[in-house]
Amino acid sequence: MRSLRDAAGGLPHGRARGIHDTSPAMIWQDGFLSGNGEYGALFHGPPESEKVILNHHRLVLPNGTRGVTPPVLADRLEAVRDKALSGDYAGAARDFAADWSLRWTQTFHPAYELRIEALEAAGARDYRRATDFRTGEVSSSWSDRHGVRTRRAFASRADRIVVHELAAAEGQPLDLTLRAHVMLEGVPDDMHFAVRCSTAGADGYLHVQAAYPEGLGAYGYGGVTHLIAQGPEADVRADGASLKVTGASRVLLLTRLERYERVHDQQADDLDGQLAAFPPDYAGLLARHTELHTELYDRSCLDLRIPKADHALPVAELIARQNADPSTVDLALLESLYDSGRYLFLSSSGVLPPRLTGLWTGSWTEAWAGDFTTDANVNLQVAGGTILDTAEVMRGYFDLVLGQLDDWRTNARNLYGARGFLAPSRTDGEDGHMLHFDDDLFPGHAWTGGADWLLHPLLEYVEVTGDKEFLRESLAPALMELALFYEDFLTRTDADGKAVFVPSFSMENSPASTAVPFAVNATGDIMAGRHALRAAVDAAHALGVEQGAGEGVERWTALLDQLPDYRINEDGALAEWSWPGLTDRYDHRHVHHLYGAWPLHEINPEDTPQLIAPARRALELRGDENTSAHGSLHRALAGARLKDKGTVYANLCKILGNNMLFRSLMTSHNPDLHLYNADAAHTLPAVLAEALLYSRPGVLEVLPALPDQMAAGSLSGLRARGGIRVHNLTWDLAADAVTLSLTSDTDQKVTLISRRGLASLTTEARQEPSPLGTHAVTVMLLAGKPTQIAVALRG
Repeated sequence: MRSLRDAAGGLPHGRARGIHDTSPAMIWQDGFLSGNGEYGALFHGPPESEKVILNHHRLVLPNGTRGVTPPVLADRLEAVRDKALSGDYAGAARDFAADWSLRWTQTFHPAYELRIEALEAAGARDYRRATDFRTGEVSSSWSDRHGVRTRRAFASRADRIVVHELAAAEGQPLDLTLRAHVMLEGVPDDMHFAVRCSTAGADGYLHVQAAYPEGLGAYGYGGVTHLIAQGPEADVRADGASLKVTGASRVLLLTRLERYERVHDQQADDLDGQLAAFPPDYAGLLARHTELHTELYDRSCLDLRIPKADHALPVAELIARQNADPSTVDLALLESLYDSGRYLFLSSSGVLPPRLTGLWTGSWTEAWAGDFTTDANVNLQVAGGTILDTAEVMRGYFDLVLGQLDDWRTNARNLYGARGFLAPSRTDGEDGHMLHFDDDLFPGHAWTGGADWLLHPLLEYVEVTGDKEFLRESLAPALMELALFYEDFLTRTDADGKAVFVPSFSMENSPASTAVPFAVNATGDIMAGRHALRAAVDAAHALGVEQGAGEGVERWTALLDQLPDYRINEDGALAEWSWPGLTDRYDHRHVHHLYGAWPLHEINPEDTPQLIAPARRALELRGDENTSAHGSLHRALAGARLKDKGTVYANLCKILGNNMLFRSLMTSHNPDLHLYNADAAHTLPAVLAEALLYSRPGVLEVLPALPDQMAAGSLSGLRARGGIRVHNLTWDLAADAVTLSLTSDTDQKVTLISRRGLASLTTEARQEPSPLGTHAVTVMLLAGKPTQIAVALRG
C-alpha cells in the first residue's frame, strides 16, 4: 500500500500537489473533499467516528416553483417606461411587478451521512489526513498499540460511485459499525426517510430512501452502500439500521446515489445489482478514475519558487501563518490555493457547473439556496475553466445555459413582449425562468444584460479552442437570436436620438440619488447590449449572411450606432448609470459596470484608451461593503484587465488576510469563515492566470498585472484566445526576464506586448516591429510549430 506520508499528492513539476493536516475536521466545513462532477463526498470527524457526507449535484428541495413561469407583464411595459423616464423609479418598479412576490430557487441539500464507528480508534495517535489533488483521493491514517490503520476514498469520475477502503493494522482485525445518519443540519420536519440493511455472506447493503414533502415536485432520492468485508475471519451482520463488521482485514464501501421523479422509478432501480457488478478492487477502481481525473488536473501547475519546508507544512499551519500576517499574501498558501482551486473546480464540474458551495454541503439551509447565482458568482467560478485547459468539464456550464434557452424565451415574451432571451439572476439547475424579482428591493427582471453575460463563456471557449462546429450548431444561432431581444427592447430614445435601456438594473446596486435599484441605462446593461449585437453580427458572418441573416446584420449594425455612450462622473470614474441624475453608490460588492473590462475586451489600452483611467478610478473608489469573496475577486479580474497589479494584490489580500479559508481550502463568502462558499476557491486560479497572461485574438500580453511580490515563478497549461497553447510561462523580475513556450493551432500574426517595457525579444519565429510602439513586437506563428520566446524586460 502507498504510504500515507506521500498522500498529499504525487510529485509532478518537482513538488507535491495536495494538502494534509494533523488533526481531524471536527466540523463539516473543515472536511476534506472529493467529487466527480456529479457526486460529492465530504470527510470529517475523528477516527473513532468518521463521517462522510454524501452529495448529489441534482438534489434540490422542491418548494412549489417547479413549472412556474414568470407572469405576463408586457402590457404594463410602456406605462412603466414613461414613469421611469419621468424620474419616478419607485413607482415604475411597483407598477411593473405589482401582485408578484419574489420566488426563491429550490435549495441544494445533502443526501445523508455515512458514519463509520470504530471504538478501538479512540486512543489514536500520529493522526494524519490528506487530499491528493492529482488523484482526487482523500485519506487518513493513525497509529494505535497494534500498528497503523488507514482509510482512503474517492468519488469515481469513471464509474459514478464513491469508493472507500478501510484497512486494519497488519495482522489485526478490523471491527466497525456502518450506519446512515439522515437528520443533518436543517433537514425539514416533513421529510420521510427509510433506512434498512441486508447481508449476504461477507457482503452487506445499507439502503437509504428519502421522500420529499408531497405535492411539490420530485418524489425523492435514494442511495445504497455495498459493504464488502475481506479476510478469512470477516463477518458482516445486519443490526437494525446498521451493519456490523468483525474480524475483517479490509473493508470496501461502494456507494451510488440517484434522484427520482416518481416512487416507481426508485422501486424499479436496482442499485444493489449495479454495485455488485463492480470488482472489489480499490486499486483497479482508482486507476479507472485517475485515467480521467489526473490527466485533466496535471495540465496546469503554478510554481512560485516556494521553499520545500513550506510545502511540507500542514494546511492548518499555513492558514495560521497567513492569519498572523494578514497584510501580505503568503506565497506558499497562494500556490496551494491555486492547486486546490483547480482541484475543487474540476471535482465539482460535470453534469452541472459548480454551485455556490461547489458540490458539497452538510446543511439543508444553505445561504441563497446553494444555487447557481448567475449575475456574478457562477461566471466567476468558471472563469478559469477554458483558459486553464479544462474545457471538457465546462460542458456542464454549456449544457446548463443552452438547456435553458427556451425558458429564457418565455421570460422575454412574458415580461417584455419581446423575441430573444431574458436570463434569470439565479437558477437551481432545473429551469431558467425569471421568478426572482419583486416590486421594491430586487427588480431582477430589469437586468437585461444577463443573457449576454451567461453566453460569454461559450464564446470564450470558441475563441480559445476554435471549435467551429460548436459555434455553427449551438452558439451562433443563440447569439443571433439574442440580438432580436434588443431589436424589440430598444424602442425608446433620448433627446439625442440614442437608444434608452429602460428599465435597467445594475446588479445588485441602486443609485445613491434614488436608493431605488430600478433604473435607466445601467452601464453594464449597455455594455451587454453592445457586445450582444456585435457578437450577433460576427455570428452571422461566421454562418454566412446568405443564410438569411443579412437583413439582421443591417439592423443590428444600425442599432449599434444608436447605443448610448458611457458616462464619466464628476469623480472621473466610469459611472455605473449612464443617465442624468443617477449618481454612483460606491460602497457595493458588485462591479456590473466593469463588464467591458472583464470578461469582455471592450475596455483595453489599444482600442479604448480613453476608458482605462475612468475604469481604474471606478475600481479605486469602490468600497468593500461586506467584503464578499466574489466582490473582491471580481475586482481583481477587472484590475488584471486594466493592468493594475496593485488592485490584484490588494484583493488577493482581502481573501487570504480576512480568515476566509477553511482547513479544506474551501473558502467562505465573507470574513471570519462566514458562510461556506466556493466563489473564492474556484475564481482565484483565474485571477492569477489573468495577471500573468492576457490574450485576445491576435494579442498576447505577458505579465499584464503581476504583483511585484510574486517575483519569480512559472505557470504551465494556459490556453490563449486565438487558438494558442502556452505550454509554459516563466518569469524572473529580478533578472528582467520572461520566457514562453507555445504552439498555435493556425498560421497567424500575434502582437506580443510587455507594458513593463521590452528591451529585446529572442525567438526563432519571424518578427517585425509593431505599430503599437516599443513595448510590442509582432511575431509570426506557424501552425503546430513549437515556438520559444525569450523577452528581456526594461528594468
